[in-house]
Amino acid sequence: MTKMNKNGNKRKFKAALLAFAMIAVMMVGSISAYFTDGDTATNTFTVGKISLDLQEPNWDEEKATDITPNQTLKKDPQILNDGINDEFVFLEVIVPYENVIVANEDGTRKPAADTELYYYTVNSGWAEIATIKDAATKTVTHLYVYGTADKCTALKKDVTTPTLFDTVTFANIVEDQGLEEATLDIVVNAYGIQTSDVNGGTTDPDMIWAVIDNQGPSLSK
Repeated sequence: MTKMNKNGNKRKFKAALLAFAMIAVMMVGSISAYFTDGDTATNTFTVGKISLDLQEPNWDEEKATDITPNQTLKKDPQILNDGINDEFVFLEVIVPYENVIVANEDGTRKPAADTELYYYTVNSGWAEIATIKDAATKTVTHLYVYGTADKCTALKKDVTTPTLFDTVTFANIVEDQGLEEATLDIVVNAYGIQTSDVNGGTTDPDMIWAVIDNQGPSLSK
């Protein structure tokens, strides 16, 4: 009897150990069951658009035929922001020049000199920031910013700048200097660039023009 009790006690002890081990495994499993969660945030960005339209509403091509000295023609370049984003804008006017004799208002003659063949009066709202004379092409390029010489003015969506000028006048050139029947074009180019995040957020016209000139569609190059 004593021996059987001992064997029975051993079996009971082994069963107890097995039950304890199973409980321990279950406890370890429960400790490893952490709460977890996940989420995704999607931010939608819409790409903007820089676009402009160079306009000359009063320009009449037919009236620019067979012009005469001191004749004035309507020509009124302006820029419409037809994009989405605000823009800083510039106008470039390329004027031909010749070494010619020009008459004063009283008819007396000036000595021959390099003379721009067209002149005009710049309107308020624009400032000239550069003038470049090119002897190879016989042109003078005038660069204007919409704003002041120190600060660009932002041109907002669907807004049009003031006209750069309203008329151009052909120089009062004395006859028989080889310009008769010559084609003497004025070229006007318009440029625009975003107003945000340009060169550290600057509004300085010279710095902004340098960015356009270096990487933009500079038509004068």
